[in-house]
Amino acid sequence: MAVQYDPSIITKHAQALYNRASGIIFAWGVIGFIGGAIGASAMNAQGAFVLVGGLVVALSGVMFGRARAFSLQLQAQVALCQVAIEANTRRAMAAEPVTARAG
Repeated sequence: MAVQYDPSIITKHAQALYNRASGIIFAWGVIGFIGGAIGASAMNAQGAFVLVGGLVVALSGVMFGRARAFSLQLQAQVALCQVAIEANTRRAMAAEPVTARAG
């Protein structure tokens, strides 16, 4: 079986990277909240202080998740840019007539 170029595979991969990026932000926020709440509980905090501790660490988790998500989104954009470059190059090559250079 000969391998052929298929831009839809790269587009699907880019979409999967974007989906993963969205999930990472949410997951790190939840992990941060749970960790912050457990940490506040371990310091014998009560009621609202546990909630505040969870929210503070959740914000840190979201910030960390956004940094990782940005990296995945950048990878997706690079892949999509390469697909666009290939499509534009193929179109330009088809439009230009082949001429011999006088040397």
